[in-house]
Amino acid sequence: MSFTPLCQLPWRSHTASPSGLPAHWVDSARLTERVDAWRGWLDGRPGGRWILCHTNPLEFTSALLALWETGRIAVLPADDRPGTLAGLADTTDGQIPLRPDAPGAPCGLSLTAVTITPATPALALYTSGSTGQPVEFSKNFAQLDGELAVHSQLWPLDESSCVIAQVSHQHIYGLLAAVLHPLCSGVPFCGEDCHYPERLAERIAEAGQSGLAPVMVSSPPQLARIPEHIAWATLPRLQRVFSSGAPLAQPHAARAESVLGAPVIEIYGSTETGGIARRRQAVSDAWSALPDVELSFDSERLALRSPFLADPHAWWQQPDRVSGTPEQFHLLGRDDRLVKIGGKRVSLDRIEQVLAGHPSVKSARCVELGRDDGRLGCIVVLGSSSIPVEHPQRHELTRQLRGILGEHIEQVTIPRYWRFVESLPCNAQGKLDRGLIERLFEDLLDDRKPRWLGTEQADERACSLVLEVPERLVFLDGHFDVFPIVPGVVIVQWAIQQAERCFGPFGDFAGCEQLKFQQPLRPGMRLRLDLTRRDNGFAFAFHSHKGKHANGRVSFNSAPATREARHD
Repeated sequence: MSFTPLCQLPWRSHTASPSGLPAHWVDSARLTERVDAWRGWLDGRPGGRWILCHTNPLEFTSALLALWETGRIAVLPADDRPGTLAGLADTTDGQIPLRPDAPGAPCGLSLTAVTITPATPALALYTSGSTGQPVEFSKNFAQLDGELAVHSQLWPLDESSCVIAQVSHQHIYGLLAAVLHPLCSGVPFCGEDCHYPERLAERIAEAGQSGLAPVMVSSPPQLARIPEHIAWATLPRLQRVFSSGAPLAQPHAARAESVLGAPVIEIYGSTETGGIARRRQAVSDAWSALPDVELSFDSERLALRSPFLADPHAWWQQPDRVSGTPEQFHLLGRDDRLVKIGGKRVSLDRIEQVLAGHPSVKSARCVELGRDDGRLGCIVVLGSSSIPVEHPQRHELTRQLRGILGEHIEQVTIPRYWRFVESLPCNAQGKLDRGLIERLFEDLLDDRKPRWLGTEQADERACSLVLEVPERLVFLDGHFDVFPIVPGVVIVQWAIQQAERCFGPFGDFAGCEQLKFQQPLRPGMRLRLDLTRRDNGFAFAFHSHKGKHANGRVSFNSAPATREARHD
């Protein structure tokens, strides 16, 4: 199929769709029906900028196209947290709801689309916040169509293609590769969640049954966790696999190619710049610039001129250090990580490099927390045998790491707040975004909460979390002075709070069943909380290196509302 730019409204011209695909796949016929419904909802409402934050690909895409057809701009927030959305209220005209309140366009509504030109504003996007507060960047149709044309040139989609995504369409990579490219090429894309490997395998099988070869749009976290128990070799062959958001570790790239039987192509870019370069590590670990992207290296810093930028003729300074040539280069890390602590300047990269010299440390990530004291936080990745499981071990490891840093940097710049993990928490784009950073350190702001260190969501009904009991937990006061332990009612409340975070809100609390407390939870203790969703609530169990501490079932008068699990 031919590529049609967004300016020419390809969703209105591509009408053919392969037969045999289930209803949760998105094709042109179904899409235009939903676009008309959203246009009916928008009729009579203000123009301008509208917040669009929607997990369902069909409704997201339909609402996006309705906004464009009516001359509006879609504002895609960095995340869906209430505080983030509230912060956009003053600069937008409203927020798109989950569904329009009418099944179709009202009678008499003109469905003539406004004229879209290359200079027409299309999107307002926000950076992930992984290196600071999210920043807005606008995109017009020239920028989007230019990058989509490059995708079509390098990785064309034809009548045998379809697209399956494991990443969010709320960010530029997922939006381009998983929604807009298939839209402009007239090929179907999956309209259901494919985060879990079992669901992904089902979607690949569905594509094969319809005679289609799927393209998979993924990320480093997803590809690093491809399970062995699924018989991938028996499934239809993938055309290619995309990865973006962060560099994919070479062993993970090699394993993904072997297991999935398809080339794994990485795209390097950012919200600000769009795509910059690509690589396939099976061929070379060096990056090559995308067509029409001009690169320049000045003192190991990357600068570029690109048609995907707001000003395609101006040089953009990318905060990344590089080596090599513009034709074949390697990334060496970011160059914008100098901060001032207590009047002293310090490089966050330098802190991380020093910590990586400790034999137990795999990697470290130093972050600014925005606290009144100005002190830094540090997330340290350790092997499982080195993870501290009680307060004395944690205290000793922290002392060692602070001592190593004290040999290289000023005392006031040494991180004060430490988190020890087996793997760095990251979102679907492979980034430790601002929301995850805040969650890792939120016990500093709320002394009622456990210290969260990561979540593994096996599927829609099972979730495991790593927690610690903060030494300054308010519930330890007076319970008891000589031998402080976490009260049982607090343990149950923690289970409820974490279950709602994993599965969504429940109904009215009905009670607890089969509740048992085998041994106490002490300050500084590291825990695993296993949660299993049930029809009328959930089951929970707290474990540590000492064994089981508490378990039971929590019931509610009404069953939990059906919703997609959160993917932090």
